[in-house]
Amino acid sequence: MPLASRSRSSRLDLLILAAISLGGIAAVVFPARFLALAPPCLVTLATGHACWGCGMTHALVAVAHLDLAGAWRANPLVVLVLPLLVLVYLRFAVRTLRGGRALG
Repeated sequence: MPLASRSRSSRLDLLILAAISLGGIAAVVFPARFLALAPPCLVTLATGHACWGCGMTHALVAVAHLDLAGAWRANPLVVLVLPLLVLVYLRFAVRTLRGGRALG
């Protein structure tokens, strides 16, 4: 389906898909810069204690570089979170590229 014939909401879905994809590419190509731009953990800022998700961004970047030991050290829950993120991303991508409404 040509971009011009898509609805405004499906064009927004395409933009979101492109932004997520570019973010993933940036994590692989420029990991140090990507990690420097990652926001701090709000739970840690508020409480001073690490939450269950702390280190997940570092873990995902480590997996992208095939550093499985580093990913495990950063956050062992990466073995659960990564497959779920991949499934959600693929579902969103398929719906968006087929022209259906991916969000909402």
